[in-house]
Amino acid sequence: MADYDFRSLSGYDFELLARDLLQATLGVRLESFSVGPDSGIDFRYRHGSTNLIVQCKHYADSGFGALTSTLRRKERKKIDVLEPTRYVLATSVPLSPDRKDEIKEILGPHCLELSDIFGREDLNNLLGENADIERRHFKLWLTSEPVLRRVLDAGILADSEAHLDRIRLRLLRYVQNPSFDRARALLDKSRYCIIAGIPGIGKTTLAEVLLADLVDRQGFEAFRIAHDLGEIRPVKNSRRKQVFYFDDFLGKTALEKLQKNEDQRLVELMEEVAANPNWRFILTTREYILNSARLRYEAFAHPTIDFMLCVINLADYTRPIRGRILYNHLYFSDLPRAHKLAILRNRGYENILGHRNYSPRVIEYMTQSRHACAVAPSLYLAEFTNSLENPARIWDHAFRHQISEASRHALLVLSTLPDTVTLVDFEAAFWTFYRLRQARFGFSTTSGDWQDALKQLDGSFISTRAVGEDIEVSFHSPSIRDYVESFLADSEGDVADLISGAHFYEQYTSLWTGRGGHRYPGVDKSRDEFLRKLGKDLFGPSARTIHTVDHAGEAIGLRHYPPSNESRAEFVVRVAKDLKNTAGDRFLNAVVEDLRKLWEDGHADKEDLVSLLEVLGLESKDAAFISAQKCLTVSKEFKEVDDFRAAARFVENYPDAIGPTELGNIKRDFLEFASHYAVGWSDDDPDWLRQVASDLEFVAENLESDVSNFTIPLNEEADRIEREKAENEPDEEDYREDWEPSSYRDDVNDMFQSLKEELDA
Repeated sequence: MADYDFRSLSGYDFELLARDLLQATLGVRLESFSVGPDSGIDFRYRHGSTNLIVQCKHYADSGFGALTSTLRRKERKKIDVLEPTRYVLATSVPLSPDRKDEIKEILGPHCLELSDIFGREDLNNLLGENADIERRHFKLWLTSEPVLRRVLDAGILADSEAHLDRIRLRLLRYVQNPSFDRARALLDKSRYCIIAGIPGIGKTTLAEVLLADLVDRQGFEAFRIAHDLGEIRPVKNSRRKQVFYFDDFLGKTALEKLQKNEDQRLVELMEEVAANPNWRFILTTREYILNSARLRYEAFAHPTIDFMLCVINLADYTRPIRGRILYNHLYFSDLPRAHKLAILRNRGYENILGHRNYSPRVIEYMTQSRHACAVAPSLYLAEFTNSLENPARIWDHAFRHQISEASRHALLVLSTLPDTVTLVDFEAAFWTFYRLRQARFGFSTTSGDWQDALKQLDGSFISTRAVGEDIEVSFHSPSIRDYVESFLADSEGDVADLISGAHFYEQYTSLWTGRGGHRYPGVDKSRDEFLRKLGKDLFGPSARTIHTVDHAGEAIGLRHYPPSNESRAEFVVRVAKDLKNTAGDRFLNAVVEDLRKLWEDGHADKEDLVSLLEVLGLESKDAAFISAQKCLTVSKEFKEVDDFRAAARFVENYPDAIGPTELGNIKRDFLEFASHYAVGWSDDDPDWLRQVASDLEFVAENLESDVSNFTIPLNEEADRIEREKAENEPDEEDYREDWEPSSYRDDVNDMFQSLKEELDA
C-alpha cells in the first residue's frame, strides 16, 4: 500500500491528485474550477437532482486542528448556502474514526456518510488501487523518501546523503512543460536524446526527472558519465536495461571537454544505444557549445546518425507554466511570510512572470531566504525584478561585498581551471596567484586563508565531493562561472595578474578562450606577458583529470590526464594565428623546433601529431614535416593500435608523401600486428570486442588492406557472448505505460490569490 504524507505537493497539486482519485472511485467526471476563492467548491458534479460538491483541504504541517477550525469558521457557512445533495471532503490530514466522526458532526447533514470523508490513509488506499494515477502524478512518488534513496543510490544525481533534502527541494519545484514530452518522445523513438538550451533554462533538472522515471518506474539501471566514456565500459551489458547520463558533455562554459577520439566514440555509443532496445542515453549541453562542437569535430559535423535534440527555450515557459514555477518556489521556500506577501500583493508577481529575462535559475536564487532576506520586504519585489534585468547581479553583491579577499581570489583562479579539478591542484593554483597579489598590493595574509576560503565558499559558490580518496572541486552552478567570466571580461588588471600568477597549462588556454569563446580584453593588453609566461609553462603541469573506475563502473579516484605536447603546440598555433605578429610566429617556430627533435627520436602522441600537422600547414620539404613523417611512418617502432591509426590518418591526409615501399612495409607490419591484436582477448564485453574489430577496420580501410579474417571472428565472438547472456538471464519485459501530465489550469491570478489567502489566514 502507498504511504505518502503528501508534503511534496502544493495545495494546487493536491487538488489535482484528489480530483483524479475521486473521479476514479466515484465513477463520475468532476467539473474543475479556478484555483482561489471557491465559495466552498473545488470540484462539482451535477446531473438531474444530484448536486455533488467536493472540497479539498491540504494541511502539510498544521494538521487536524487547523482543518476542523477552517471547517467550522469558513466552510460550514458556504456549504449551507450551496445546499448540496452530497458533500465529499478530501484532506491530506491523517484521520482516525473519532476524527471522522467529529468532521461529520461539523458538516451536518450535507456529508451523508463517513465514507465521503477521505483522509490521508484513504487517499493512499486509492493510490494503491489506481497505479496509473500514482504514476501520472510523478512529483508524488519521485520526491518520496524510498524513491529518492533509490535514485541517489543509482548515482545519477552525483550528490551525497547530506544533499538529499536539496535534491528533493529541486524536484518539488519542478514544473512539467512541453520539453518533457519532447524529450520522452525522442527517448522512445531513438533511445537517446541531447537536451540543449541556454544557461539556467532547466536542462539538468529535466534530465534528472527523466532519469528518475527510467530508474524507479521502468526498472533501468543508471550510470553517470563524469568525464570520459571509458567510465561505463566495465558496466555496459546489452541484455540489461541501462540508461547512461552525460551532463554537460561538452563542458559547462567552453568547448574543452572531449578527450582524444571521444567525438567519434560518442557517436558510436549513440549508434549502439539506437540499436539496443534495452539502453537509453541522455546528454545535456548548452546550445551554443554544441554549435561550436559541430564546427570543431568532424564526427559532429557529419554524424552517421541524427542528433536527436530536445531544445528547451523560453517559449516552453508559457504564462501558466511560469506561474506554477514561481508558485512552487514560493510555496516550498523558507522565505519569511512578509517576503512572500510582497510578491503576492497587488499582483506584484506580474513583474516577474512577464519579464523578458525570466529564468528558472533567477527564480530559484531569489526565493532562497539567505539571498532574499538581505533586503527588506518592502524592497524585495524591486530586488527580484532587478535581478531579472541583470542576472549576473545575483552573484555580484555576494562576490564583491560578502566574501573574503581570499575567497574572491579562489573564485578567480577556479574560473581559469578545468570544469572539475582536484582540491590539491586548486590549492596550488590559489597560492601561486594569491602570493603574487599579496606581494603586489601588500594586503595581509595568513596560513589559514585557504581553509577559511574553502569553508566560506563550499556549498554556495563551489561544490566539493569525494571521489575515492581524492576531493573534486567545481563551481556550485554554471551561472557562477558565467558571472566570474563576465567580471574578468571587464577587469583587465585581474586578467593580467592571473596570467602572471598562472600555475597550470590549462589556465592559459582558459584565459585565451575567455568568456563564451571571446578572448578577455585583458589578455590582449598583456599579450607580451602572456607569450612570455606561456613559453615558460607550455610543457608544465596540467590540472586536467579523469575518473578511475572499478569493475562496476564506480568512480574510485582521480588521475591526471595531461594534454600531449602536440596538443599544446596546437594551442600555440591558435595563439600565433590570432596574434598575427612576429612575436607569435617566433614563439610557434621555437616550439615546433623543440618538438621536431623529439619527433626525430619517435617521441610523440602520434594521433595528436597528425592533428597538429593539419593546422600547421607545413610543406613536405620542411624539416618539421620530414621529422613528423619519420615519427608517424616508421612502422618497426609501432606498438599500439593507435600508432597504426595515426599512420593511416597520415596516409589519408598526405598520400603523396609516402613511397610505395614504405607504404608496403606499414601494411605488412599492420597485418602482422592485427594477427596478434585480434586474439587472446578474455574480455566478456561484446561491445569491447566490436570496438577492437572497428579499430582494425578503420586502419585497414585507409591502408587499403583486408583484415576480415581477423575482424569476423571478433564479431562472431561478440555475438556468441550476447547469446549466452541471453540464455542465462531472464527476459525483462519493457515497462511501458502512458504518462499523461495532469492538465494545467491557466488562471494564474487565482492560484496566487489562493496562496495569499493561505498566508493571510
